[in-house]
Amino acid sequence: MRTTLLFILIWFGLFTTASAQNSILDSVFTLIYNQKYNSAEMLLESNKSNITPVYFAVLAIDMAYWKNVINDESKDYKVFESQLQKYHQELTENEDQKIIQLITLSYQLRYELKRLRLFSAISTRKKALELFLELSPSANKLTTDQRELFKLYQSLVTYFDYYMKPPFSKNKKQQMDAAIRQMQQLTYAQNHIVKTLSSYFLGKVYLRFERDANKGKPYFLWLKQTYPGNTRFQELLDECES
Repeated sequence: MRTTLLFILIWFGLFTTASAQNSILDSVFTLIYNQKYNSAEMLLESNKSNITPVYFAVLAIDMAYWKNVINDESKDYKVFESQLQKYHQELTENEDQKIIQLITLSYQLRYELKRLRLFSAISTRKKALELFLELSPSANKLTTDQRELFKLYQSLVTYFDYYMKPPFSKNKKQQMDAAIRQMQQLTYAQNHIVKTLSSYFLGKVYLRFERDANKGKPYFLWLKQTYPGNTRFQELLDECES
C-alpha cells in the first residue's frame, strides 16, 4: 500500500528548512517520481551534508522503495530490506529518530502487505499506530502546509486501521469514508509534494481497496501528465481503464 501508513510524516519540517535544502529536496523528489533513480541518487548523495538526517532518510528510503520494490527492471527485494534494516539500526529516542522510525515502519508495512506477509503487517501496523499517537501532539506546532501533510498521514492511518478491522466493526464505513474525503481535499493543495502524495494514495485506495477504478482514474491521469517519465502511473491508468 501506498496504502501504507504512509511515509508522509517525513515531510513535517519540509517547509521550515532553508531554501537551499528545499530546492534539493524538491529536485530529488521530482527525479524519483519520474523514475530517474541514478540522477536522483547522485544528487542526493552529493548533497548529503546539506540535508538534515530526517530528510535524507526519507528520500533514500522512498527511492529504494520505488527502485527495488516497484520498478520491474531493477526489482531487488533484498536491497530494499537492507535499506530498512539500516535505518532500524540507527534509531534513538530523540524526536527526529522517532520520525525516521515512523517512516521506516510505514514503508515496511507497505512492503509486507505487497508481499502478503500478513502476520508481520499486523505487528508493524500496531507499532506504527502507537508511534503515530505518540507524535500527534506535535501537530499543534506545525505550519499550515505541515498540517496538511499531517492530515494526509492521519487520513491514511485511519483508513487502513479501519480497513483491517472485521467487516461489522462499529463505524467502519463512516470512518473510511471520512478519511477518503480528507484525502480528496488534500489533492487540491498548492504544494506539489502534498498534491502528488495525496493523488497517488487516493488513486491507489480507490483502485485497490474501494474497487472503484473510475474514481481512481483522474488521479493517475494527473500523475502521468505531471511525471511523464513514470511508467508506473501509466500502468495504473491502464488498469483503471481496463
